[in-house]
Amino acid sequence: MKSIIVLGVALLASLPVNASVEGEKQELALIQAHLDKLDYLIARAEREADYRSLRQFEYGALKSDIRQIQAGIDDYLHPERAVPRPVTPLGGDYVQRPMP
Repeated sequence: MKSIIVLGVALLASLPVNASVEGEKQELALIQAHLDKLDYLIARAEREADYRSLRQFEYGALKSDIRQIQAGIDDYLHPERAVPRPVTPLGGDYVQRPMP
């Protein structure tokens, strides 16, 4: 199980750094894809777990943490739009007229 966590950290740490906003979003999307792949690896490890041993790994806690990380990245990549303010009608009369 340690190897799965080490693999995940290594994948995340090896991503190239890009200063542009689009580059950042692409990198975060790539991190999301890697985290999705970790779900599969975690499920495989969980199936292989020996539940008769005294020490048990908390797969539920690991999956919960990964979901929380994914949600944080998703919130950053896809922010909710702000509620639009009401539109104030324009006057439309821009010609200055002399006073009579």
